[in-house]
Amino acid sequence: MAATIGGTIRVDITRGDFAGVYTGDFAYDDTHLTKVGTEFLVMNDGDYQARPGLLSLNFRFLDFATGLTPVTYTASDVDGFPDAPVLVFENGLPTEFGLQIFSASGKDGLMFGDPRSFNFALRNGTIGGDGIVSLKITEPTTEPTPVPENSSPFASLLAFLGLGGVHWWRKPKNANN
Repeated sequence: MAATIGGTIRVDITRGDFAGVYTGDFAYDDTHLTKVGTEFLVMNDGDYQARPGLLSLNFRFLDFATGLTPVTYTASDVDGFPDAPVLVFENGLPTEFGLQIFSASGKDGLMFGDPRSFNFALRNGTIGGDGIVSLKITEPTTEPTPVPENSSPFASLLAFLGLGGVHWWRKPKNANN
């Protein structure tokens, strides 16, 4: 059974001026996954190796020009969109993203690579760094949605008799007027 599955992205940068935790989210449809071995999902129709199914990607990181203002980068910002980004799976579990985003000058950018690495360059390429990427699935709620119970036959009979009583009570009253 296919499901839309969400997840979170966490990048830990442990040294330098931009040390910190940067986060994002993603969603995918597992319809085309066999959940056996290494598989790849993209946003478009895919090719001989990649399958369609990546639905969204949002990653909050610093702007390239100043390195100060947080910006949310989306899948459409990725170089090679819609053939990229690529979400990589091992036996049905997402393990890493493959993507690059560059500024207009080409000197600034960020990259998710293999294995679980994150690299960036800011301020016209003068400052750079790296971090470790981890992906986590947001488990779908497995609790069933509550469904109102049907009324018992006795309650239905009482309701029917009550409506009938009101009808009989109103009928003679209207005839007297």
